[in-house]
Amino acid sequence: MTIEPSQDNFEISYTALSFINSENLRFKYKLEGLDNDWIDAGTRRLAYFSHVPPGKYTFRVIAANSDNIWNEQGATLEIVVLPPFYRTWWFVTLAVLVIGAVAFLLFQRRVAQIRLKHAEVLAFSRRLIDSQEQERKRFAAEMHDGLGQSLVIIKNRASLSLKQSDKKEAMIDHLENISATASHAIHEAKEIAFNLRPHLLDRLGLTKTVESMLDKVFSASGIEFEAEIDSIDGALEKDSEILLYRIVQECANNIVKHSQAQKAVLRMERDEENLTFKISDNGRGFDPSASENDLSKRSFGLVGIAERTRLLGGKLHIESKPGKGTNISIIIDFPDKRI
Repeated sequence: MTIEPSQDNFEISYTALSFINSENLRFKYKLEGLDNDWIDAGTRRLAYFSHVPPGKYTFRVIAANSDNIWNEQGATLEIVVLPPFYRTWWFVTLAVLVIGAVAFLLFQRRVAQIRLKHAEVLAFSRRLIDSQEQERKRFAAEMHDGLGQSLVIIKNRASLSLKQSDKKEAMIDHLENISATASHAIHEAKEIAFNLRPHLLDRLGLTKTVESMLDKVFSASGIEFEAEIDSIDGALEKDSEILLYRIVQECANNIVKHSQAQKAVLRMERDEENLTFKISDNGRGFDPSASENDLSKRSFGLVGIAERTRLLGGKLHIESKPGKGTNISIIIDFPDKRI
């Protein structure tokens, strides 16, 4: 007898022959392969089974007459319970192969993602190093062309003054020139020091320093500029304030140098959970998806903005199209979600 997978239950009827007191016949049965001991069925002539595991079994039944004499040979029936398809060997093998293939593909995809991420990190590192080198070159040029030249002039004027010590008018002219050049050198030194770290951050706070910098950048640019800045003093750690200041400074300088815009708008808002910085212009814009080579001449500022945003734990979004202006937004979450 074959039991299909859809048959959860089955019954086996049996009986025995006796010409004397047949109603008193007693029975025992067992399903070999499932039952270890005989099941005493009494006078019942029906065996009921439910949810028998797949496999091959032998149903065996014996009977006893009214004198309690048992027929030890009894009767047997071979039973095969077929497994559902998902428990067959071919399905298990196929499932293992499919799982293995999926795991392999996921592994390959993960390796590809790691390699791509590694390549992006290397590319970003190279661009960041290039940006730092550009900054060092700019700083060296300012020192050499500005402060260095002023010191050379002061040295030469002092030497001439010593050689013409007997000529009062010439000495006065040299000293006046030395004084003016020294004043110019002092101003240049302050400018260089301010670019390294604005002293106003410690004196006036981040809000006033940002406002002062923006007024200085846009005052002589000819660009109509509008700014709304919430009080952001104390919103960030002291070491993080300079990062946000540089982000704002770089965005403002990019607008003045590259955008060819007529108008720019800046918003800086602060609430209990985060600080939001947005700046936009109506200039020529650019294609953010352009290749690295296409943006190589102007991407250093963007690299610096992206890296400083990452250090602040913020999210940077740049939206721009050629001829459609540029929108930059940065959201910085506060670590404890409160100020």
